[in-house]
Amino acid sequence: MGRYVWTVLTLVAATGCAAETSTETSEDSVASRSEELSTAGLSVARGEFLFLFGFPGTHDNGRACGTCHVPSDAFGLTPERVEHAYQNLRFRRQFDRHADDPLFRSIDANDGKDDFTNLRQGLVRVTLKLPTDASGNKRVWPVDDPGATEVSVWRSVPTVVNVAMTAPYQLDARQLTLQSQALGALRAHSQITHDPAANRLDDIANFQKALFSSPGAKAVAGAIGRGETPPDPDPPLTPLEQHGKELFVHDCVPCHGGPSQTQVQEPLASIPAIGDVFISKPVPEYGADLPFKAAPVPLTARRWAVRVPDAAEPVIVESTDPGRLLITGSFDDLNVFDVPTLFGISKTAPYFHDNSARTLTDVVRHYQLLFEAFRRVVPEDVPYPLRADPINDEDIEPLVAYLHKI
Repeated sequence: MGRYVWTVLTLVAATGCAAETSTETSEDSVASRSEELSTAGLSVARGEFLFLFGFPGTHDNGRACGTCHVPSDAFGLTPERVEHAYQNLRFRRQFDRHADDPLFRSIDANDGKDDFTNLRQGLVRVTLKLPTDASGNKRVWPVDDPGATEVSVWRSVPTVVNVAMTAPYQLDARQLTLQSQALGALRAHSQITHDPAANRLDDIANFQKALFSSPGAKAVAGAIGRGETPPDPDPPLTPLEQHGKELFVHDCVPCHGGPSQTQVQEPLASIPAIGDVFISKPVPEYGADLPFKAAPVPLTARRWAVRVPDAAEPVIVESTDPGRLLITGSFDDLNVFDVPTLFGISKTAPYFHDNSARTLTDVVRHYQLLFEAFRRVVPEDVPYPLRADPINDEDIEPLVAYLHKI
């Protein structure tokens, strides 16, 4: 969608959300509110420009936020989009060896030069500093590089739609605000050498806060912002979709519950907003039947040494991506990732942090087999959802139908 169309839409979204919160009626308050809305609208418009075209004066590498968060791909990055750009660039370079596309920078090349195998699967390089304890000792490190102070993993690019209600940010939940998320991305992926002004980061945040996947998602965000009970966000449902919603509430709300997590129903208090869904490889032996046992691209599982309290020696584990372990250094966070909202999920394929699942049917099938695996090995006295009721074959169609509607 074109820049100016997005400007109109986001201005309407920003002023619309703000207008819903106004209860003042005096002439002075109306004038004050109009000025406030005008200021908010201008911030959204500036943020959109910066998002799509970059920050002047930051000395970046040509990338803007929109280079990877593509508006026409629900503000994410699909393998199809990357492959099309890659083949187009190769074609152009037959006639102009200096032809360029800012998406293809050496920081996201497998070899740091021109091998973009992982990027062509929609995966970008994420470099993280290894966590340390109070004495400065590393809590986790790669066994093959014990002197490392930072490591790289490969992850998908999440959408920025609905971020008004989905803090914290990044797949491992390491960023607490949209401003810090944007600055981190600019430094890591746009390679800026001069940070933008704080108010320009506010503009970016305001633009993103105006992006919603549906009127229902926007209504939920507005209610949360006003401290009100969120409405049911769902549009009218067919009988098949309604059945899928009932299955979703039974099987999925324990993790995808709460107003910002797709359903008004609250999740179980014992279930965190992050978890391991057995996507990082290798998967445990009891999960041998899972459909994504192999990585979608040749991601290499590394051996990681993890310091565990009261243990004389570090514990050695294998993983293609240890998730929040690389943020906290806690063994409990091995392979753990943030649980995303599912609003607009039908528009953001592929799924999971390594783009393993190409369709929503693949996702549901993964959880069907995961629940079966859990039931084989988890004791009967362990609470739901680790011993969740099975998802039957006949449940898949209605569940997927509902997921396509929310």
